[in-house]
Amino acid sequence: MKRPKKGEFAPFHETYINALPPRGTAKSLLKKSLKDLMAMLGNLTDEQANYRYAPGKWSIKEMLMHMIDTERVFAYRTLSFMRGDKIALPGFHQDLWMENVDVSKRTIKDLLKEFKNVRDNTLFLLEQCTEEQSMYTGIASNWKATVRAYFHIIAGHHLHHMGVLREKYLV
Repeated sequence: MKRPKKGEFAPFHETYINALPPRGTAKSLLKKSLKDLMAMLGNLTDEQANYRYAPGKWSIKEMLMHMIDTERVFAYRTLSFMRGDKIALPGFHQDLWMENVDVSKRTIKDLLKEFKNVRDNTLFLLEQCTEEQSMYTGIASNWKATVRAYFHIIAGHHLHHMGVLREKYLV
């Protein structure tokens, strides 16, 4: 599956497309980024995972929950587009979603297990995607996008937040 070109995704997703390294398929990037996330966060204590680099910022566990939620939303969009559904899909308000989830009683290990399950489902969906389906389009957040764009957006969103974790949380 080739990388998406401009016009295949919303302008606000360009940050995620730009976060991708120059080489690698969506599949290889999704697999490697999962492995890298497990290595990065797998040995944190729950006290460390509750760290916020500034007041009002998400904790590491909340960041991970955001990554889980976003991947689920983006994977649903991808599935909808793959199936040829022409119903426009809504956006989602990440801050509202975070206001309505409590990760304080969850362990980092539990959140990583959930993330792995979500990623495994995304990878399974990718493996079922034909070249023809990769070019199907749909509307989400009032923007037209291709299936292949969303697989790359998922990978790029993950890499974007891995960078934030490295730069702001795990220094």
